[in-house]
Amino acid sequence: MYTKKDFGRELEQEIKKYFDTNRLSEWAHDKYLTHAKTLDKETYDAIMTIVFMSEEGFEMPKENVLKLADAWQKGT
Repeated sequence: MYTKKDFGRELEQEIKKYFDTNRLSEWAHDKYLTHAKTLDKETYDAIMTIVFMSEEGFEMPKENVLKLADAWQKGT
């Protein structure tokens, strides 16, 4: 089962490679497609937060996304 902690850890690694909201949105969408059948609601919500980040009005600065990734890794 793919968890919110897994997603947070992997998201942090992706951000360190290169921060681009469109790239991260596509990356998160791929994670959703790969794990859709095993996601609990919290993990689904975390993934969708990043998927929708490329939409106008849902953009977030790097610092905020890093805070989310850290919180998800800690299970909060």
